[in-house]
This record gives sequence, C-alpha cells and structure tokens, in this order.
Amino acid sequence: MKILIQHRHYDNEISGVLTYIYSIIPELEARLIEVKTISTRQDNIAKWFSYIAWADIVHMNSNDLLFTLLCKALQKKIIIKYHYSLYQSTHTSYEQMNLRQRLKAEFKHTLPKANYPLKWKLHTFIKWARLVTRLSTAFLADYHTACSNFLGESSAFPWTVDTLYNPIEIKSENQLKTLENLSQPYNFIFVGRLATDKGVDILLKSARILQDENKEFKITIIGDGEQSQELKQLTSDLGIANKVNFLGKVPQKEVLLKVQDALALIAPSRWQEPAGYVVLEAFSVQTCSIVSKMGGLSEVGGPHSLFFENEDAEELAKCMRYCLDNPDEAINRGFQSSHYVAEKFSAARAVNRLLEICSQLTPKALVTKSDT
Repeated sequence: MKILIQHRHYDNEISGVLTYIYSIIPELEARLIEVKTISTRQDNIAKWFSYIAWADIVHMNSNDLLFTLLCKALQKKIIIKYHYSLYQSTHTSYEQMNLRQRLKAEFKHTLPKANYPLKWKLHTFIKWARLVTRLSTAFLADYHTACSNFLGESSAFPWTVDTLYNPIEIKSENQLKTLENLSQPYNFIFVGRLATDKGVDILLKSARILQDENKEFKITIIGDGEQSQELKQLTSDLGIANKVNFLGKVPQKEVLLKVQDALALIAPSRWQEPAGYVVLEAFSVQTCSIVSKMGGLSEVGGPHSLFFENEDAEELAKCMRYCLDNPDEAINRGFQSSHYVAEKFSAARAVNRLLEICSQLTPKALVTKSDT
C-alpha cells in the first residue's frame, strides 16, 4: 500500500500536526507501507499531481479544498484528520448542536459589530469564505477522523468522525521519577504560547494565593507570544516575581528535561483545546498534569490528572496546594499517567486504526511488500 500524507506546514515549523505525522511514519514503514509526505503550502502543484497519482490512499491533515479536488479528480480515497476546530464559535465556549444549529451560531458569531471599522466588516466575508472552504473539503472526504472525541463531536457533522489520537513515544529506558530527582523548592511548569487563550494569568493569580499562604514553590514559564510583556507586568504587580521564571523559547529536548524536573505541569487554557499535546509530553516523562476542564484537555488528561474549572484561580491553587502537600501522590499520578498514555496513545495503536480505515476504503491496495 502507498499512503500520501498531506499537511500545510513548513519543514522547520513546531506543530502538533507535524509531530503526529513524524510519529506515525516510522511505524508505517516498519510494516512495509510506502509513505510520502507533501506540504500544500511549501510544495508546487506539479508535485501535488505526481504524488497523488502515486498514492493508493491520501491522508489529509488540513482543509485544503484545491488539493481535495485534485484527489477526487484522480479518483483517490481521502482520510482526513481534524486537528483544530472548524468553527470560531466553539473557541471559548461549547454547546452540543447539530450542523444546522452550529452553522447558525457560527453565522451570528462572525457578524461584525456596528461600530467596527469597514476593513473589519469586510473581513467577515473572508471568514465565511474560509468556513465554506473547510466544509466543502469535509463533504468531499471519504473518511473523517479527529485528534480527540471532543473535536469530532464539536464538528457537528451528520456522519461519524472517528478518533485517531496523536501518539507519543514513551521511552522504556526512562528513569523512574522520584522526589529525590526534583529540584527544591518544588517547581510547577507551563509550556506554550503566551496568549490570552492559554490562561497563564490564571496560573499567576493562583501563585499569589499560594504565596499568601507562605507556600514554598517555583513556577517556570516556557514559551513566547503577544502577551509576554503583559504577563511579566502582572507578575510584578502581584508581587510574585521571586516565584516566577520566564524562560522564553527553549529547544524541545531541554523543554522535556525541565518538564521532567517539575512536580506538575499546568495547562490553564481558557479556550477549547482540541487535544492538548503538551499534557501527553508531560506524561511521557512521568510528570502529572493540572488542567482546566476545557475541550479535549479532560479527555487527554485521563484518570490520573488533577482538574479545575476554567478561570477559577482558587480551584487551580487548591490543586497546586494538593501537590505541594502530597508530593509523593503527585509523583505517583505522573507514573500512572505514563502507563496510561503508553497504552492509549502509542504510535502502533494509531497506525493500527489508520490501516483498518485504509482497508475499509481500498481493501485491494492493502498489500505490503512482504505479501508479494
């Protein structure tokens, strides 16, 4: 079988989509499946045509309508995977709706306010055009998958959207994490964009609550973004500058070492995270997570994470306090979470499901080199 994997990123980008793709390729090749990848942002249309003609199955990871039309013209089956929400109206709040209700809600959500400048009002038509493009691509695909149950459900399609989790590698040689391995005072860590929707300000307010209780701890914040200076100012205003360390961008290998050194990872998102890959990364190094009950975070967080209601700094502080007062339990939760993701989020499991779908769409093509 020959599988073409499509995405819309540059090779050097940091992206959850690319992480997913690079995770499944070795597993596919180990099963003697021929694999090619194509970036519909980076590669030219001549390459699109050549690679599509070569493939038995096309596995799309973005809503690229022109590429989809070319696949259909060449009579190729498409398995599409959704990594992000199709609708702006589900960004910060979510209510289950059918497709008709969702489209109505999206239309209302994207209508410009009366006092908007003309260019913002005109931008509304661009939003609608993009939505039409996304939905048209969806209607043309042969099989639909998403990176979480939440994301599949929020698509509101009248057809089934299968869950194809983003896999993560759990190295068998990982040293067992113990309290003796951790730096003192115990450290909480955030990794991600410094933007309003990530909720870092909620974490900082929780830190102030714990400081007022004379708790000993540190907070490490890794990442950059438009809210960077605002968050640093908030840290100063709250009087917790001695507790918080902003590291900016850090190489991925160093990120995991710092996450491994933390007592817990904090994911305080105030938007509906589709899957929250950083939580899986924490589990891969036996670090437990404290996450807000938003989007797919609860789903990815599994049975061993600690959870708090979105925007509730008091409840987040309660979870952090629990970890500080019961560090052995925090370590145990991280260990259990590592086993949880090793079983449920392995590359082998993702590839098994992907190949099952391929066999449904093109059973005659599912022949490996070992069968010939």
